[in-house]
Amino acid sequence: MLQIYKKISAILFLLGVICLTPLHSQTAAKIRSFDIAGNNFFSDKEIHSFTASKPGAMFSLQQFEIDQRYIIKVYQDYGFIDCKIITSGYEYNFDSTEVSLGLTLEEGSRVIIGDIVIEGNRLFTTSFLKENMDTKAGEILSSISLNADMSEILNLYESKGYTFASVAVTGIEEYTDGAAKKLRVNIKIDENDRIKIDNITVEGNTVTKKDVIVREIALGEGNSVSKENLIEIRRRLENLGYFESVEQPKILKYKSSTVLLIKVKEGNTNTFDGILGYVPPSQSDDNGYFTGLVNLSIRNLFGTGRKVEARFKKEIKTTQELELNYAEPWVLGYPLNMNFAFLQRIEDSTYIKRDLNLRADALVTKRITISALFDFERVIPNTTGNLFTIFDSRVLGAGIEIRYDSRDYIYNPQSGILYRTGYSVGQKKIYNTASFPNLDIPGDFTVQNGAMHIDFYTSFFKRQSMLAGLHGVEIRSPRFEAADLFRLGGNSTIRGYREGQFLASRAAWGNLELRYSLTRRSYAAIFYDAGYYLKPKDDIYNIPSQEGFIYGYGLGVRIETSLGMFGVSYALGKGDSILEGKIHFGLVNDF
Repeated sequence: MLQIYKKISAILFLLGVICLTPLHSQTAAKIRSFDIAGNNFFSDKEIHSFTASKPGAMFSLQQFEIDQRYIIKVYQDYGFIDCKIITSGYEYNFDSTEVSLGLTLEEGSRVIIGDIVIEGNRLFTTSFLKENMDTKAGEILSSISLNADMSEILNLYESKGYTFASVAVTGIEEYTDGAAKKLRVNIKIDENDRIKIDNITVEGNTVTKKDVIVREIALGEGNSVSKENLIEIRRRLENLGYFESVEQPKILKYKSSTVLLIKVKEGNTNTFDGILGYVPPSQSDDNGYFTGLVNLSIRNLFGTGRKVEARFKKEIKTTQELELNYAEPWVLGYPLNMNFAFLQRIEDSTYIKRDLNLRADALVTKRITISALFDFERVIPNTTGNLFTIFDSRVLGAGIEIRYDSRDYIYNPQSGILYRTGYSVGQKKIYNTASFPNLDIPGDFTVQNGAMHIDFYTSFFKRQSMLAGLHGVEIRSPRFEAADLFRLGGNSTIRGYREGQFLASRAAWGNLELRYSLTRRSYAAIFYDAGYYLKPKDDIYNIPSQEGFIYGYGLGVRIETSLGMFGVSYALGKGDSILEGKIHFGLVNDF
């Protein structure tokens, strides 16, 4: 009986504990009000805006404590260093479904910065560093601005090669200046030694020689390196066109040495392609003939960076073109590239043109190249009886070109500018003027050529980019022949027309292209090309000058294949119907 009584007593005790337990410990309550006292700088509404505990929200004691700490932090960010909460509490209503919150603040006085003390700086003066800081004496201390200032000071040191420099706020102390309280901010700079590269390690270069890669790396004075150097090194190596990918270079410490590690992945630098066509015999010609294009390009010969290209094109039965190019980089170990080019064009039954070109490129800076040009051109006419076709002539010329290239990636730029401007002058000699006494033709005269090209790249959102190009060419001479004129139209100028369809002594054109990246090197695009040309009059055949405005538009794609970068586009010219467009194609080379 006694045991039964003890059990009943225990059950009644537990029921009593449950009944006496407040309801708010079992169910959540809604905040009815949040009263704040002692606040002058911030209103109640402003304080409620940066706290989670506010009228209408569900009450959490843990959140209420977090909010109190955050209120103090906000006041301190605005200069109220001594701000504190004197009292705080909460009270439930009769059925514990609502709770009223309250706290009392003591804001204290607002403290401004009286002095900023910087120690350890030798490279930059204290006044220079203070000028580059947003945190100033006489203003309210902001932890956000102060942290941003520390990052800015680090960037200044990194730009000068002090990549391992450190900056820290060692203390913020309060002092009295007369009757006012002020803050003294103490900043400690440890410049460390400037990073000097003792050794360069290259990994992944199975074809390209290490010295070819190393010579493209532009380090600072004393082989020092900075953050900007590392970014520029990757850009330069990618733009060589030898590698499929280049990792961001890293700086490693090995014992007492500093090592610059570069990892690359070799790409395909040899391309060969050809297109063959056959034109069947016509009523006036019993024999058919072949047309086509053959292109061979080696952009990294034996891993030395040397380039070789050969191209043969036969447009019609009696017109063909042969072009050879060779590039020798870094002659005798200096930043000087030499380019040799030979071109022979057989133009129908009119003439044979041979052009021998020598070009020397001086790499003045990472982005600027100045080139000297030397050119020998020979034109040999084909004559039938006494019928005039073109003069037998040669031109010796020289010129200069300036190039600026800030493109982030040459195969598919997202930003940057490619600018080229050049001028050349040549002396033209005509050998057979005596054969045409009825023509008043000078036997020796000057020919001038000027050109300007600018391509601007930008991107508005991910995987999209835009190309806006502007180009101009002008040739000045006392008289012109077909071999002297600029050829406008086709894949490299205005699409929607045959290659070199228009001959001009003066031409200007622009290109607008919207691109969508398919891969890092490949993209699809829509484009619009437009231009103007002027062909001078022909005194021999009494043909007046011709000028015109042309435009083309269409779709194109550039894709990376095992043969190299291959581009193809379909373009409509002025007045073309949808089925009268031109297909332009070809491998992309960098000669």
